[in-house]
Amino acid sequence: MKEQELFDYLKDSHFPDLTKSEGVFDSFDCSSTAKGIYVELKCRHTHYPDLLIEKSKYDRLILEASYHNLDPWYINSTPEGKWGFDLSRVPAPTWEERWMPTTTEFANTSKKMKVVGFLHLDYGVSL
Repeated sequence: MKEQELFDYLKDSHFPDLTKSEGVFDSFDCSSTAKGIYVELKCRHTHYPDLLIEKSKYDRLILEASYHNLDPWYINSTPEGKWGFDLSRVPAPTWEERWMPTTTEFANTSKKMKVVGFLHLDYGVSL
């Protein structure tokens, strides 16, 4: 699944007023005023019981959602389903440094050290 497909699914099935962010490099992907959520989307091609989030994205999502008086959500798709995490209501991940691809959406295959954490599926809601 690609992010556009995930966005379309969420808009059709859960959040009719879901609106995309305007910038390519915004710290969020979409929001729903009716549901009061500020959302980062991520599509994984492999299923894991713990889903990775970068600390920089986590921090910016929480900060900017608060600024807009919305709840920060991280929504992931995997081949086995879709899960949403209300980051204001789940335990913060334990952070660690790992070598990760510099980008995930572009041709750049170089790696750099990133601070990441993991959200267990038990903390999410199935969508």
